[in-house]
Amino acid sequence: MICPLSPAHFVALGAFQLFTVLLFINVNLAPLPLLVFILLCCITPLFPRLSFFLPIISKGKMGAKGVALTFDDGPDPEVTPQLLELLARHGVTATFFVTGARAELYPDIVKAILAGGHAIGNHSYSHSPFLMLKRRTTLQREIVSAQLVFQQFGIVPLVFRPPVGITNSRLWRVLLENGMFCVNFSCRAADFGNRRVTKLAGRLLAKVVPGDIILLHDVAPVQCNVTHLLHEFSTLIEGLKEKELEILPLGRLIGKEVMQSGASDSGPNPAELFYNGLAETYDQEQFNSRVSLSRSMEYRLFSAQVPTLFAGAGRVLEVGAGTGIFTLDIARNCTEVLAADISGNMLKLLEKKAATEGITNIRTLKGNVETMELEGPFSVVCAFLALEYLADLPAFLIRLARHVEAGGSVYFITARTSLFRLFTQIGNAMRQGLWLKAYSSREIEVMLTTAGFDRIAISSHLFKSFLSGGMLLEVSARRVAAASVSVLPTNEPEGA
Repeated sequence: MICPLSPAHFVALGAFQLFTVLLFINVNLAPLPLLVFILLCCITPLFPRLSFFLPIISKGKMGAKGVALTFDDGPDPEVTPQLLELLARHGVTATFFVTGARAELYPDIVKAILAGGHAIGNHSYSHSPFLMLKRRTTLQREIVSAQLVFQQFGIVPLVFRPPVGITNSRLWRVLLENGMFCVNFSCRAADFGNRRVTKLAGRLLAKVVPGDIILLHDVAPVQCNVTHLLHEFSTLIEGLKEKELEILPLGRLIGKEVMQSGASDSGPNPAELFYNGLAETYDQEQFNSRVSLSRSMEYRLFSAQVPTLFAGAGRVLEVGAGTGIFTLDIARNCTEVLAADISGNMLKLLEKKAATEGITNIRTLKGNVETMELEGPFSVVCAFLALEYLADLPAFLIRLARHVEAGGSVYFITARTSLFRLFTQIGNAMRQGLWLKAYSSREIEVMLTTAGFDRIAISSHLFKSFLSGGMLLEVSARRVAAASVSVLPTNEPEGA
């Protein structure tokens, strides 16, 4: 469920709490916290690097050694073709934040940008400087209209840069609904859309540091000719090289894919977008960060089940296989593993691991398990902190049961409803913009019984004490042996 929590929500909550307290202390001071909150809402959008209303990427990932060049407001027939030639001479690639209206006007230039190996980002359709003052429907229309134009070129931009870098409280939900994220900048020359080009390169080189996303514009200058503008661009590139700052593609600098090739009806969903971007560092994060307690506990519980549940098993379905943290061990003990995940980038890493270790009985399947064809029957179905993403877990379990062999097993570890888990859910909503569902033991038991499973065993783990029932549920159950299993029942939609 999309739930874009941001720092603004908590500042608002704090302001209202202070307002309530001050009503009983000094009525005249009571409005002050609310006024401060309103002031913050007006001022923070003017600072493109502040993630007040939504997560904003404005610098490269931690430890980034290079910089990225980004060009806004084009394409421009006077500037962009010559700029592309200049970039090619220097062997540099950039990201062009293009408006939908200009892409329609100059399709050949857009094709040239792509042919040059550059990426394209969404800069709204019409580039209204007052876009963030308009209604959510207008914001949605501006972003989607531009996306539809770009799809005609066989691409789906994943990054959005708002006009003038200004954001608002409505933007994050619109981006999540369209599978996008916000990228602004950390280094600019205050060129005011190429109205102030003189000494542009010098101003940037004086302050640029590793990790910077540099903002430039590929539109005709106002007070000089295009030749002078291109000279400044060339001087900047040469100066960056002299400072030993490698000019990287934006995607490499931030560690996230910024554009997908191949036209589609829509971009990836929020979970896919998040995990595609996290794929390269996922394993390290899982065992060397704040989530390591949970993941390590999961792995210990799983390891204890391998000799009895997976050893000698036939076909196994793993829901949310990710990079294969559990998959490889499962594959060593069973006939075949069907590893399903919504993130193509994570599955590629899984496949690479399997190839390195000479494991050949894993088949990956990219997509949403709630809608994809499951290709049963399976002797075991498992999932590790993945079911929280499903929109309708009870319905999925009913559908899943049709693909489990009579007497086959399901085994999963999922989030348990608790106060500790609530804080985790809030943190996830701020990070991913999604509210991950947690369940009680009773809810899980009812779901499994309704779906046709018996021998249900549920235990809780992690921070379990007399004050807390734990944060994780370990669940195992068996498909009712007497039930008949139909792999593709006639009442199941085609392709479901």
